[in-house]
Amino acid sequence: MNDHLSLARVGIILAMAGSMALGAARAQTPCSDLPAAEGLTLQTLIERAQRCAAGPRVADREVAVARQRAVATDAALRPHLSAGATATRETVNPDTLGLEFPGLPSLIGPFGVFDARLRLSQAVIDLAQISAGSAADAAVRAAQARADLDRERLASEVALAFIRALAARENLASTEADLDLAMELDTLAHDQHAAGVASGVDVLRAQTAVAQSRYTRSEAQTLLARSQLRLQGLSELPLDPAPLTLQGALEAPEGDETPGPEAALTQARRDRPEFALLDATMAEAEARYAQASRRRLPTLSLVADYGLSTTTDRWDQQDTYRIGAQLSLPIYAGGALQADRAASELRIEQQRLQLAALQRQVEEDVLLAVVTVGNTAEQARAAHAALELAQRELASARDRFRHGVADNLDVVAAQANLARARSQLVNAQAAQQQARLNLAAA
Repeated sequence: MNDHLSLARVGIILAMAGSMALGAARAQTPCSDLPAAEGLTLQTLIERAQRCAAGPRVADREVAVARQRAVATDAALRPHLSAGATATRETVNPDTLGLEFPGLPSLIGPFGVFDARLRLSQAVIDLAQISAGSAADAAVRAAQARADLDRERLASEVALAFIRALAARENLASTEADLDLAMELDTLAHDQHAAGVASGVDVLRAQTAVAQSRYTRSEAQTLLARSQLRLQGLSELPLDPAPLTLQGALEAPEGDETPGPEAALTQARRDRPEFALLDATMAEAEARYAQASRRRLPTLSLVADYGLSTTTDRWDQQDTYRIGAQLSLPIYAGGALQADRAASELRIEQQRLQLAALQRQVEEDVLLAVVTVGNTAEQARAAHAALELAQRELASARDRFRHGVADNLDVVAAQANLARARSQLVNAQAAQQQARLNLAAA
């Protein structure tokens, strides 16, 4: 059974698409398994695109990369343990050590030295590195928000392609009905001509209408193939020009309420992933600014090592150790500290400008979508009325021609009006569904 593309359903699908996680995607059906051939729903196609398209998977890897970078950044504040060993053969000039007494040779050695030890270090105070960790965490949130945004855009693209495929299917059905009608009227014109009621011109008009209807049907077939291939490409289905069985109706359901401008704006400010992305990038910029400012502050770390040292000639090994603290205070770094801080401050200002621009763009998108939904609904109602009138006009003209009261000029004109009314209805319904989708995405 065909089900309507309601605004609420599209909104739910888009919200679901934005919240899908990598782990859930991996647990689903593999991309090699195709959906059931008896009917493809919009939700099925969106879920497949979310799972199989390259864009979401690349975005998921970006999130994973950002998480690993955050782990690497946090590691600077954790203990570092290492082991090392050295073996050397060397000579020593005692004069360089300040050793001068009778009988001491001018050159000692050669002799072998072996040293093996464990080294431990721990940062105690490093405020700049703490800010770097906060920035890395914000970068993870930004990557996740960017992935959510990519998923929502993909869902919108699939939904739009689905609507266009439905419209192309309805348009083809309309042109086929026009061709059937043209052939029926052509038969009537031949019958009337054989009875001596119609002229040869009437037959030629009817034959011209049949040829034009065939041409229009061929265009509709091409449009349907193009729209279906686009939908298959977005949904990661095998590319096949054969007609798809889509479950859905182009006509919008009656009584589906459209939110007002204020409610739509409030929902957009709360749910649009662009705001989450800007919030995360703003937090990252602020953390980078704090990091640049704190690089001027001193850092304190503890160091320790333990091992053995010996000469390889006599192998008189001794355990040795060292415990200490290291305090570092940057004084001058060639202007790098000031430049980093200025760049971070400019980055914050840039994020504020982008947020203001986004807020204005969202307001424009929402208001335009609300207005367009209302206008396209009125266009659909007008197209329905025009179709009914065109059908009545054709019926009247055909009766007049069948009874020999008039030629088929009015019939051909009424036939063209009916074809135009059918095409306008399909276009109006498609425009209404696209407007509802734009409002859901806005």
